[in-house]
Amino acid sequence: MATLKKDDMSKESSAGVYAGTKRPDIFDKKIKDGKTFRLRTKTGKEIVGLYYDKKKELLDYYEKQDSKKTIKTAKRSEIFKDEDFGGGSGSGGGAEVTKYTESLQCFYASYVFNVAQKIVKSVSPKQLEEAKTWCHTTATLKQCLDNGPAAWIEDDVYIKTANKLFQEYGRKLTKPVYFHRGSEFMDKIYSAKSKCHKVDKKSDKPQAPGSFGNDKWNPGDIWASTFAPNSDPLGDFTDNWGMLNKKVAELAGETRRKTELLGISLKRIESTSARLKKFRSPKQSEVKNYTYDGFIYGRTGDFFSSQDIYIHTSEGEIQLRTFNRETSWQGEIKMIAAAGGKIGGGNLDFYSSKVFNKTIFPSGGESALFNKPKNLNWIKEFYTLYKNTNSKQLKKQPLMDFERFKILVENSEDKFLNSKYAGLILIDNITKATKKKRDEFIGRIYSYASSDTDQSSFYIKLY
Repeated sequence: MATLKKDDMSKESSAGVYAGTKRPDIFDKKIKDGKTFRLRTKTGKEIVGLYYDKKKELLDYYEKQDSKKTIKTAKRSEIFKDEDFGGGSGSGGGAEVTKYTESLQCFYASYVFNVAQKIVKSVSPKQLEEAKTWCHTTATLKQCLDNGPAAWIEDDVYIKTANKLFQEYGRKLTKPVYFHRGSEFMDKIYSAKSKCHKVDKKSDKPQAPGSFGNDKWNPGDIWASTFAPNSDPLGDFTDNWGMLNKKVAELAGETRRKTELLGISLKRIESTSARLKKFRSPKQSEVKNYTYDGFIYGRTGDFFSSQDIYIHTSEGEIQLRTFNRETSWQGEIKMIAAAGGKIGGGNLDFYSSKVFNKTIFPSGGESALFNKPKNLNWIKEFYTLYKNTNSKQLKKQPLMDFERFKILVENSEDKFLNSKYAGLILIDNITKATKKKRDEFIGRIYSYASSDTDQSSFYIKLY
């Protein structure tokens, strides 16, 4: 995982506790929250930040293990892009911190809905104690207050979120309102989704991709419900996606006045007040249109310079490559206005089959594709794919002759060959399709990334 680059500093983090925060501001928040940094790599020296100069891009720090606390200075380019910055796992223990922030949000929301029953300006720990009866969370209130990031309380993140939720649903969710994070009740919600997915997989024409994760069906970090905590409100509605998702929208109050069940996606609030957005509502008629704008081999168009292929779209980029292992080919979705994430090769294959009626993988899947003998016949097939797509790049490059291509292939690592081979098959499928089909494919990919597929269910996002 890389250190922080110049380009990173003009963007917001798309993941982690500080998602939605510009990276220069994340320095301040990490310092304020008492979270450490790493130098250069995820196993580099752990340091305690004291002050970050945004203009000079310099961090004053001391080494965590330094008993004398000798003050030193590091350049921005020396700081590891950990999970707090939207990168890989860092010193902050992102999953652990998320456990506290999401659980504590349940306590704040419970206080506003069940105790105050109005929009509030402040909430004390003692008042939160009054609200815990209706909370079923991964962490206790004490654990949250002792271990969660202090800046979230000081910046009124929890209050802003709870108030916005009450403003929208205060009259629709009737007391008592239970708030869940990682509870048995919440497990039952996603168990219903799993049962529906199994039915779908066994059908002649599956509607959802094989690895359709819980968060792609409904990314609710917490759930609000007026059902008793031992209930299973969706258990009898798993025959198909239409039945299940219709029930989710109905219980959320989208087709009636009362709300009984609501999936809530949380983001750190940076503005003076929270915003609320609904997804997959049956009332919504607006359909966002995406377009395929082309592709490039790597960043330069030079075929052998990189294992990546970048698909350019109206919404951002999709980077195709093997990640971590030689046989883990997938796409990394980079959206302009929202968090993206990864989409596995199996799901890319699923949507390619759905839209183009052409697969990427043979019947044996990714393994069968990558374990083909890399003999002369295979190299010829590889070259044909290269020849078919090279002239269609956004950055034009002269066509390489077969003999040179063959020599370079024979001297390339399997990781490169597997990545480029799978990517070329998909690009070949895309470029041979009509514009309408290309745009449809891109739309399906971004809908998947946004948990907004035809098989996704209603939820709200507070941000």
